[in-house]
Amino acid sequence: SFERIRGTSKFLTKLWNIARFISSFPQVNSDYELAPLDRMILAKLNELIGECRKGYENMNAFQAATAIRTFTWNIFADHYLEAVKSRAYNRNGIFSLKLQRGAWYTLHGCLETILKLLAPICPFITEAIWLELYSKESIHIQRFPEEKEEWRDNLVNLLPRFMEFDNAIWQYKKRKNIALNQELDAAIYAPTDLKPFEEDLKAMHRIKNLIFGEPPSNEKAEKISEEIDVYVVEKQA
Repeated sequence: SFERIRGTSKFLTKLWNIARFISSFPQVNSDYELAPLDRMILAKLNELIGECRKGYENMNAFQAATAIRTFTWNIFADHYLEAVKSRAYNRNGIFSLKLQRGAWYTLHGCLETILKLLAPICPFITEAIWLELYSKESIHIQRFPEEKEEWRDNLVNLLPRFMEFDNAIWQYKKRKNIALNQELDAAIYAPTDLKPFEEDLKAMHRIKNLIFGEPPSNEKAEKISEEIDVYVVEKQA
């Protein structure tokens, strides 16, 4: 249908823009440290590799295409890229060089893998990006990705909660007419299991006061998520 063609066109434009963004960062393969955020997205990418391999082996390209689109747009672009930008640029020197290099490694590792997974069903745009960024040899003679043991990580189980936290903050800012890049003066209380992502979350959402746990009973707190315990305590005038 025309709507499906339009949807595919939008996705490929999104992929091109993702590649253009990632191309501004160096490719590194050593002297890096993966932050919990990086480990979480690589673990999810590992799952995607398995799902795509299963789809292609069963001659079900639709299964692979749907999985790739969901990961690339709804998870990688909407959440990981938004969260990792501050560390990848590291303009204020908040993060160590090794953690910054970890962001670069993860960005390119994800894009390379996405391109290889997508190449059987989107041969032209994947080839164009691949030749521009990664190799003089065609993407179509590269080995298909395999799951990596070092990318397995239980942090992947926190991904839905991480994404829900993002959504809660974005919706709160929208409701309060606060720009997404504007600093939050209010205290934000987050679930304790999201503490591994503290520095990336603070930088991403520009949260000055991020606290893990429940707000004190004497605080006037507003719960801003129905799925997880995220509270806002606004400064009193």
